[in-house]
Amino acid sequence: MKILITSTVDLHKSQHNRPHQFVRYLSQNHDVTVLTVNDWWKGKQADLESYSSHFNEFFNGVDFHYLTDRKISPVIQEVLFTKKIRELSKEDFDVHLSMAGLATGYRVSKHFKTVFDLGDDVPEMIEISTQIPGFLKPVGKFLGNYYIGKTIKAAKKVTLTTESLIDVFKVPLDKVELISNGVDTNAFRYEHNAKKELGLDGFIVGYVGVLREWIDLKPVFESLKHLNEDIRLLIVGSEGLFEENKLLAKEMGVSDRVIFTGMVPYSLVPKYISAMDVGIIPFKLNSVSHNALPLKLFEYFACGKPVISSKIGPIESNFSECVLFASNFKDYINNINVLYENEQLRTELGKKCRLISEKYSWEEITKKLNEILIGVASE
Repeated sequence: MKILITSTVDLHKSQHNRPHQFVRYLSQNHDVTVLTVNDWWKGKQADLESYSSHFNEFFNGVDFHYLTDRKISPVIQEVLFTKKIRELSKEDFDVHLSMAGLATGYRVSKHFKTVFDLGDDVPEMIEISTQIPGFLKPVGKFLGNYYIGKTIKAAKKVTLTTESLIDVFKVPLDKVELISNGVDTNAFRYEHNAKKELGLDGFIVGYVGVLREWIDLKPVFESLKHLNEDIRLLIVGSEGLFEENKLLAKEMGVSDRVIFTGMVPYSLVPKYISAMDVGIIPFKLNSVSHNALPLKLFEYFACGKPVISSKIGPIESNFSECVLFASNFKDYINNINVLYENEQLRTELGKKCRLISEKYSWEEITKKLNEILIGVASE
């Protein structure tokens, strides 16, 4: 089967996300072509090549195209650059998978049977992005909602990570298919000597992922002032507001207890999570986080780590049995202390988390997507 995937995520330059795994598994059995925006500014990130080298095996045999090689806003790329779409529309693809696609996804959907995958509230992400000029944000959000609505109407099926997104985008129920985020349970598992091998000691509270506008480390920094000095914070990742968060830790007087690794190779992320005693998901509570089901949740789970998270709806409703929730720095103090003082609880929660993660392997999740694509292609 020939599959055309359009994506708002630049798979070569972005940190690991849902589209990477879909491309990885679908390309094992199908002829896959990918068309994405060019996130050229991410190419400036330090150690990007080292981080993404692990993805090379994901993309063997995949035909990649950018909308343009020019260094311009992704909103403008989506709206104005259609040459590649015209070229690819002449080919004989069996089905089109639009990964949160905006104008590009909709335009391609007019040529091929389409499955539309919505993993996040993209228009809201556009509105808070620091990479998009302020004067373009209202336009970007409007166009995002417009093209998502048009693509939903054109699509045969709409796959979503959470039920809450059904209401956000008013998806007809006869088109809805829920496909959760997940984790590579073979790559992500507990590594016993990780803390020693990484030169870490003490009790490690850890975060792994981007440092974008929806991440709020301030209450976590504040909590450190009131916690045992044996407790340290490990921040793995750099995309987004890296320098701003380093400065914030310094201004709050806790920089000596916060370890910023910067970007590390994706293949080493399981080792860093294994070195943590607890993983955190410190999201700001807004329209982006309200509908989120972060990949890092499943990565923490797979490595057997208990989690402290902001009160994110999909996490509260589905995983409250092994997640502690924090709304402010006092909650972080209480929850971190509970886990710090009770090794047995950490162990029990960790085992439960690992068992849960095994139900969310990317391999099994992508099998369901594969069945949906085959079904749509055969209509």
